[in-house]
Amino acid sequence: MPVDAARDRSTGPDAGSMDGTGGGSLPDIAYSREMGVTHADFFRILPKAMGGHSYTVDGDTVHATVAPGTLAIHLGEQRVRRIALMAIPYAVVSFTFRDVPEAVQQAFKQHFDLYFQRGGG
Repeated sequence: MPVDAARDRSTGPDAGSMDGTGGGSLPDIAYSREMGVTHADFFRILPKAMGGHSYTVDGDTVHATVAPGTLAIHLGEQRVRRIALMAIPYAVVSFTFRDVPEAVQQAFKQHFDLYFQRGGG
């Protein structure tokens, strides 16, 4: 398990968040997790992690198209976890997928996580 995924706080598909517009709308998929990166590292790695998905950055929020829907990634405040003399940077990162099938969301997450993995065993 990658270090970044160790504190994944998934809520999974949330049937209560359907937009009620009909036409087979999919439920939102939203989750947050702590990722062991600085803001600078996050935005440096982001282009490769997004793969072929188009996106824009607005401050600490990334807006992307993940066909057939959309994705918003919000990068929380940069923090530091101290363990003895070590200082480990991290931020809570929130993902909200709208109108994206779960299989597409899982494929995106797998690709995204691959680029944010840290060494270890």
